[in-house]
Order: sequence, then C-alpha cells, then structure tokens
Amino acid sequence: MMLDKKGRLFGKVSIIDILVVLILIAAVLGGAMAYQKITNKDVLTENKGLIQNSAIDTLEVKMRLNEVRDVTYNAISIGDDVYSAETNKLLGVIVDVAQEPASKLIYDLKGKAVEATIPDRIDVVLTVHIPGSRLENGYFTADNIQLVYDSSMEIKTPSIQTTPVIETITLIPGA
Repeated sequence: MMLDKKGRLFGKVSIIDILVVLILIAAVLGGAMAYQKITNKDVLTENKGLIQNSAIDTLEVKMRLNEVRDVTYNAISIGDDVYSAETNKLLGVIVDVAQEPASKLIYDLKGKAVEATIPDRIDVVLTVHIPGSRLENGYFTADNIQLVYDSSMEIKTPSIQTTPVIETITLIPGA
C-alpha cells in the first residue's frame, strides 16, 4: 500500500504537504499568467480605455430636465462642470442653458388629448460638451461612460444634482 498509518505517501511525504505544494504552484502560475496579460496590454485597466486619446472628439449632448422650478434653472450657469453622479468623474462643461414652458399631455372632460402648460414649472435644456467619441456600439465619453439617446443619467454640477434625459448627441470632430 502506498499510504502508511500516518497518511504519508511511501512513508515519507504527507498528502497534505503535497496538496499545499500543488496549490502554491497553481498560484504562482496564475500570477505569472496575469502579469503577462497586463504587460502585454491584453487586460482593460483603468489607464487603458476603449477610446485612445488620439481618437477623442467632442460630443455635444443636449439634456432635458423636465418640470423643474425656476430655482433649478437659476442655479445652472454656462461654464459649470458636469460630473456623473454615479462615478464622480467629470463628463464635460455646460455651453448653453435654455428654458421652455413645461407641458404635459392631459385629457379633457370629453376624452380629447390636450397639451397643457404646467404652472410654476419649466423644462431646462442643457447643452454639454463632453470629450468622447462614437464607436461601433455607441457614444462613449473619454472615461468610457456610455451615452444613450432617451436615457436618464444622474449628473452633478457645483450647484445641483439632477437626472436629465439625453435628447441628442452630436459628434463634433476635432473640436
């Protein structure tokens, strides 16, 4: 028999010792493979993004804040930095702020759909210039945050935190 009463293989080496040595060998090999992938740039690290720095253009993104009060509009200024509330990363800079009367589709007593103005509320349209690019699978900021039409995105400026809807994304090459 290969094992003795003390659990040693051939009376010399413990099975537990062999398992420990095999685990150490597997850990060293796994570490070496991971190091090799990182040095060969096969792994997406924080310093290696989807967009290469030479490929960055400017994305002009129009975002709509629906049914806000005047105080929100007055707190937004051209030149304010815009950050992603989720990642705290800088998205871009506000280049234009516009307001429109807030309205909503309602039904009158006869069941007819009517566009009605909402009292004491406005819609604010922010135009933000964001460094980024258009790739095969969509628009991405320089920090690899995907921008999607008609989606909500929580943002922060120095004075507000809100969740506008992305209305349009226009690529401005080389800007």
